[in-house]
Amino acid sequence: MRFSDLLQTAFENLGRRKVRTMLTSTGVIVGILTIVTMVSLGVGVQNEVQAQFAALGLENVFVRPNVQQGNDFFTQFGTARRANPLTPAVVAAWERLPEVRSVAAQITLDGITTLLELPGGRLVPVQVTGLEVFANPFQVPPTAVAGEITPVEMPGQIVIAAGALPQGVDAATVVGRELAVVLRSPRGESQRFPLRVIGVSNLEQNDVQATAADMAAMKGWWFNTPDYLATQGYDTAVLRATDVAAASQLVRSLRTAGYRVQSLELILEQANRVFAVINVMLASVGGLALFVASLGIVNTMLMAIYERTREIGTLKAIGASRGDIRGLFMLEAGMIGLLGGALGILGGWLVGILLNQVIGWYIERERLPIAATFFVTPWWLALAALGFAALIGILAGLYPAARAARLDPLVALRYE
Repeated sequence: MRFSDLLQTAFENLGRRKVRTMLTSTGVIVGILTIVTMVSLGVGVQNEVQAQFAALGLENVFVRPNVQQGNDFFTQFGTARRANPLTPAVVAAWERLPEVRSVAAQITLDGITTLLELPGGRLVPVQVTGLEVFANPFQVPPTAVAGEITPVEMPGQIVIAAGALPQGVDAATVVGRELAVVLRSPRGESQRFPLRVIGVSNLEQNDVQATAADMAAMKGWWFNTPDYLATQGYDTAVLRATDVAAASQLVRSLRTAGYRVQSLELILEQANRVFAVINVMLASVGGLALFVASLGIVNTMLMAIYERTREIGTLKAIGASRGDIRGLFMLEAGMIGLLGGALGILGGWLVGILLNQVIGWYIERERLPIAATFFVTPWWLALAALGFAALIGILAGLYPAARAARLDPLVALRYE
C-alpha cells in the first residue's frame, strides 16, 4: 500500500468515529495545553528578566577589593586591611583603558550611625547613600517634591528623601539650607558634616544621597583615618565596558589581578540555568497528563482492532503486508496525537493571551512599574509541542499496531 492510501484510510477510519476520536484527543489536548501554558510562562518571565538585565547593563562589571586578614566588614574597632584598595589612582587608571567607557566609584556607610540634624537641632536617623549607578526597573522613578533631585555630583550637596523628614517639616523650607549629617560613634563622640540641600524627592525611605567624596570624609573620621581614600580606597567600583565582550575580558583580567569581580552577564547565565530547570519542571506537569492520554490512545486503538478484525483480514487477503497494517494503526494513533496537539497549542496560546490581559489589568490597577508580557508562545514551542504530541500518539499506537499486524487473515475473516 502506498503512503497516500494509508493516509486516506486513516482519515476515513477516524472520521467514522468522530466522537471517540475527539474524546481520545481530549487527553492530549489537556496535556499539550498545560505544557504550552506552563512553558510559555517560563519563557515569558525569562525574556523579561533578560530584558531587565539588558536595561541595567550587561556591560557593567562590579569590582570590590580583596582583604588580607579576616573579612571585609568595618566595625568600630577599625577596618579590614585591603590587599588591593580601589584608590583614586587605580580608578583613574581604569578610566583610561580603551575597553572602559566610564567608572563609578562608591563608598558605603554600612554599620555607621548617621543622623540628620534638622533646623532647630532635632536629630533624626537616616541612611546616607551614594549615587545610583542605574535605576531599578521595578521601581517608579522618584520625582522632586521640592528643589532638584538630579544625581548629586558636587561635594557639599545632598538630596533628601521625603521619608527622612518628620511630619510637620515642609520640604520646601529645607531646600537651599545647610543641614548637617551627624556621625555618632560607639565611644560617645560625634561629628557634624554640614551639607547643602539641593532637593527633596518623594521616596518614602529615610535616605540622604551624598557624594562619594563626602562619604569618604565621614568614613575617614569614623575610623580615624584622614587619608582614607588613599589608604583604603573605595568600597565598590562599577566599570561600564564598551560592550558585553569587553566586559567579559575585563572580568578575566581583574580577577587575575586579585579583585573580587561580578558581572550581570554571569548572573544572567546562572539565571538562565535556573529557568531551564524551571521550564522542565513546568513541562513535566503536562507530561503527566500526556501519559494518561497515551493510555487512552492505547485503549482506543485496541478497541478498534476488535471492531475492525474482518477489515484487517480483508486488507491482508488483498495483499496488505504486516508492515502496511502496522503503519495504518500507527498513523491513526499519530493523527489522534497530532489533532490533540494542534488544539492544545491553540488553547494554550489563547489561555496565555487571556492571562496576559488579566495580569495587565491587575498591574494597571495596582499602579506597578512593570510593563511585560508574562506568557509568550514562541514558534519553536508550538512546533515542539506539535511534534511531541504526534510522537506520543505514535508510541501509544505501537502495541496495538503490532497486535493488529500479527492477526491471521483466515481467523480475521471468520471473526464475527
